[in-house]
Amino acid sequence: MSRRILIVVGHPDPSPDRLCRGLANAYGEGAEKARHAVRRVDLAALDFPMLRTMQDFEHGAVPDELKDAAEAIVWAEYIVFVFPLWLGTMPAMLKAFLEQVMRPGTAFAYPDKSGGFTRTLFAAARRAWW
Repeated sequence: MSRRILIVVGHPDPSPDRLCRGLANAYGEGAEKARHAVRRVDLAALDFPMLRTMQDFEHGAVPDELKDAAEAIVWAEYIVFVFPLWLGTMPAMLKAFLEQVMRPGTAFAYPDKSGGFTRTLFAAARRAWW
């Protein structure tokens, strides 16, 4: 069964010599050989602003530079993140990327006025969880 896989390279250094980039390429090649549909997002090739306010997060639009990436996230059944550990966690650029693309309306929806929990907008997650 063919799957839709998105590979996100979260290393901010664009050097092709980075281990993360090599691992992501090897994973993608293997997935394509297994006849899966693969898309890639390389953060080092993107230039986008950081979120600064809750208002922007809740009501702003995904920046134009990230619209294709946000669409690929919605498209994917599986997302593979490849990134180095910097100070024990992901690089700030990857966190900024996730804050921009995982917004209300793309990744989740707030509950209506009657209350409840946020709900995912990812079709694969809805099938797996509900």
